[in-house]
Parts: sequence; structure tokens; C-alpha cells
Amino acid sequence: MKKGLYHIGLYGLLTILLANLLAWSCLWSLRQAAFYKPGFLVNQVTETHFDYIILGSSTGLTTLNTVRIDSLIHTNGLNLSMDDTGLPSQYLMLQHFLAENKTAGVVVLVINPWEGATTTVALSDNDYRFLPFINRPYVQQHFSAISEKGLPVLAWSRYAPMLGVSYYNAELTAPSLLALWQPERRNRFDARGNYVYPNDGFVFDKKPTTTHLHMEHPYLQKITEVCSKNGIALLLYQPPIYATEVKDSLTPNFINHSTLFKDKTYFYDAMHVNAKGRKEASSQFAEVFKRKIKSFGSTVLFKDI
Repeated sequence: MKKGLYHIGLYGLLTILLANLLAWSCLWSLRQAAFYKPGFLVNQVTETHFDYIILGSSTGLTTLNTVRIDSLIHTNGLNLSMDDTGLPSQYLMLQHFLAENKTAGVVVLVINPWEGATTTVALSDNDYRFLPFINRPYVQQHFSAISEKGLPVLAWSRYAPMLGVSYYNAELTAPSLLALWQPERRNRFDARGNYVYPNDGFVFDKKPTTTHLHMEHPYLQKITEVCSKNGIALLLYQPPIYATEVKDSLTPNFINHSTLFKDKTYFYDAMHVNAKGRKEASSQFAEVFKRKIKSFGSTVLFKDI
């Protein structure tokens, strides 16, 4: 009986050690690659200074095309938005950017009225993409500070990487194998961090509505503080929403394009513009951004504007 328990314990321990070794290898592979945005920033973004970076969720990722903006007003931008994320994730991405000893003149924070109206803090669906960098203090602090439902697999992955890798198996294991073969491959974004939806989306007709923008989320203040501490100007951007007007009472450092498009042919769905909408939204943003830059004073220096 004792011998049997001994072997069960031994084999169990070896299984756990092997699982953690495989999980560590998975995270190591992703840490060396550009498949997800955190790894892309570390491994493919070689420039150290940008005139602006874009932080946001899928609306930031698909609305503002840095390539078009830069071609129009001669700036140098980088889109670090990630789909299915929230303000805590954008705060983490800003920390990640600065930890790589990179600087920016302006942070363009793409927002929405629904998230800003809540004070609830939660991990986002795609925060696991930072898991390869779990040993960095700011990443570990992010996962530890925000409660997870059930077992805190992300926070505990620093000590047992098998927890996070097994929980997000489909999102981490296959990409890690692909990263070994093609470390330069990116997951649905270009060399400047942009992604676009096609023009063949479908938008339901609806009556125009109005909502108010309330920025009460505690992580907005955290982002503001980090920008201030690092001499970065913060610009808030509300992207177009189909048949929805967002009213605000914010500072002048805000661009409200909620009603930029009335025609649904500019949209992929009610919340996201398509390729046609992105081109026009980026052009309109560039013109307003050019004027806004001048109001930032000596904080931001753009050579050609």
C-alpha cells in the first residue's frame, strides 16, 4: 500500500514538473516571437520614439490606421490596441511600452461610453497575451491586483505556468508552435499594429440614439498619471458608432467622432468601421490631430507639423 502511494506521488510529481516544463517552453516561444502584440512590441518594434501611440480595444485597432495618418501629416505612430480588452489592459500595455525604454509624444486612448461609465475593474478576455511576460513585476502586479473568477490562473502562472497555459490552451499552445517555425508572424495586425475589417459586414438599421460619456473608470486616472509622469500628452478619441451620438463634457484634449458617419456603408458592424470607414476616419482624425498637436505646447515636438 505504502509502495503504491509512493509511486502515485512520484509519478504525480513528475507529471506536474513535465507539464510546467512544457508550459514554460510554450511561453518562452511566444516571448521570442511577434504573434501577439506584447511580443510584437518587444521583438519587432525597433524604434525607440514615436510621435504617438494608439491604445484601445478592437475599435482602436480597426478605426485608426497609423500608416494613413502618418502619410498625411508626416508623423510616426504605432497602434498597440488589442481586441477584447479594456482600460486595465491599455494601462498594462502602456507600462509594457515604457518598460521597453520607448517613448511617445502623445498617447491616443480610444474609449467608449459604456466602459467609462463603470467603476468595476476586471481582467479582459485577451489579457492572457501578456502571460509570456509574467515574470515582469508590472505584469504580475496586473494579474494579482484584479480578481479572477475562480482559480487565479494568470496570477499563479508565475509559479506554475501550466495553470495559465492549460486554461488558455487553444490560444497559447498552437501559436507557440507556430512561433517556433515563424517567429515573425503576427496575429491579424500589420507592421505598424493596424488591422482592418472588410467592407462586406452587416449592420442592422436602428433609430438614432444618444448617450453620454462618463469617464469614471479608475484605470483612466492611472493612465493619466503615467502619461503625466513621463511627459506624454494624453488625447482621448471616441470612434464612430452607427446611429449613436456620444455627448461629452471633457477637456479640449478629446476628439469625438461618434457621429462622423451617418451611412451604414462605412461600418462592418454597429461598433466597428470597415475598410472604407477606416480610411475616411483616419483622414479626418489626422486633420483634427494636426490642430490638437499645436495646443499641446512644448510637451510634444513634431518636426514637420
